[in-house]
Amino acid sequence: MADELVRDYWLNYKPATETVRIWISTKKSGWQLVNELPIEKAVFLSDMLRNEKPVFWIPGNVSLHTRGEPVGEEET
Repeated sequence: MADELVRDYWLNYKPATETVRIWISTKKSGWQLVNELPIEKAVFLSDMLRNEKPVFWIPGNVSLHTRGEPVGEEET
């Protein structure tokens, strides 16, 4: 499967189970649940979605990844 650009994301914290649901939206697939993780494991993915651009989704592999990030103000 080809990777899809993540257009938006949504994090949903569930206090009863202390887990975080991670949802993403792509142009092709729309909104879909990526995973439900314990808080300590969801921190990495939420940081990647918030701070890294672009982020891509591969539905068949159920994976998120980055690549080709533009150089930022503090990067060379």
